[in-house]
Amino acid sequence: MNATKTIDVKGLGHGEKEGLIFPGIESLAAGDQLRIVVEFNPIPLVYMLKAQGDFDISYEKEGPDEWILNVKRTPTEEDKKEQFRDLLKELGKDEISAESKAKARKLLESVDATTLGILEQELIREGVSHDDIRKSLCDVHLEVLRDSLVAQRIEVQAPHPVNTLMAEHVIILDALKKLSGVVERLEGKNSLEELGDDIEVLKDVSHHLVEAELHHQREEEALFPRLEKHDVVEPPSIMKMDHVEFRKRKKELYQVTHNPGDYAFDEFKSKVIDLGKYLSKELESHIFKEDNILYQIGLQVLTPEEWEEVKRECDKIGYCCFTPADQPKEGKVVDLDLRTMPPFERHERIFETWDALKSGETLRIINDHDPKPLHYQYEAEYKGQYEWEYEQSGPKDWIVKIKKV
Repeated sequence: MNATKTIDVKGLGHGEKEGLIFPGIESLAAGDQLRIVVEFNPIPLVYMLKAQGDFDISYEKEGPDEWILNVKRTPTEEDKKEQFRDLLKELGKDEISAESKAKARKLLESVDATTLGILEQELIREGVSHDDIRKSLCDVHLEVLRDSLVAQRIEVQAPHPVNTLMAEHVIILDALKKLSGVVERLEGKNSLEELGDDIEVLKDVSHHLVEAELHHQREEEALFPRLEKHDVVEPPSIMKMDHVEFRKRKKELYQVTHNPGDYAFDEFKSKVIDLGKYLSKELESHIFKEDNILYQIGLQVLTPEEWEEVKRECDKIGYCCFTPADQPKEGKVVDLDLRTMPPFERHERIFETWDALKSGETLRIINDHDPKPLHYQYEAEYKGQYEWEYEQSGPKDWIVKIKKV
């Protein structure tokens, strides 16, 4: 049972406050929570704890005479790994209970894409099979974590390779939707003639799916090897195993749909339905995991220089017939001169302006001192959502460009 403790330090001196707060925080076990009651906004403490990355921080009350800060220690990597192991056992059962789904949601929502990939990799190295990961853990992501994973996703602009891969995924998903519709209608047909225009739809869809081999090749030859250099080995391995299965079935679907006269109708119907159902379900699941897990790991671990290498490799390999053209967009730059503002107004103006920016746009601030504390705050609150660049570093003025990505 997780414990909650309250420390009320209102009215105490600075040294007395620290003498109660910091030992209280240090004594927290994983999952335990400390309520800190103070008479002012403890924002410096909030940023310090967020920078450490070991705590969940939330305000229970925000003034005017009293602030209550909730500090909860998050599980260590070893704690999470053991919880993952236990969770896999529960998810491996024939029927997954509502309680198990709730546990999965609570655990996995607290894990970012990089940590998730590392945990899966370590479990596989310790003996958990690829199939257990694929059938249990990856499937439960789709059921209980779809919204939360999408909400945390890092977006990048064209011509970044991930932007291109994800744009291709949109087109592939549209083809799978068409395939699923034809399969559903095919169930009630008794001859090729009854299929009508759907036979052309099948040919077009199967052509796009086979053409997507260049998409998989770019992943396997340009992206995956660079992930492996960062010791991200098992997630790409799982994706490559999927590619082998998809490749076999896509080629068979292409063969069947382009040569329907080679089969008795019942055989044709059975093959298209089986292949279509498999690809519609499994390839959609695969795409979701790449968009929201694998690519997200790559965006967090690969350097800009490595992404340039990936782009060059992708250009050499080539693109699909349906790949959208690169459309790099330079967003507008909004200037904000803080030098003439009173210090107490600056914080609010910065974040009002930042919140109004769209992805790809840049906030350019001019300040009379190095805004390092602001950088710490961005790292705590907007990690992975901004790019920070000094245009000028003193001695009188500092100019910083903060791009929303």
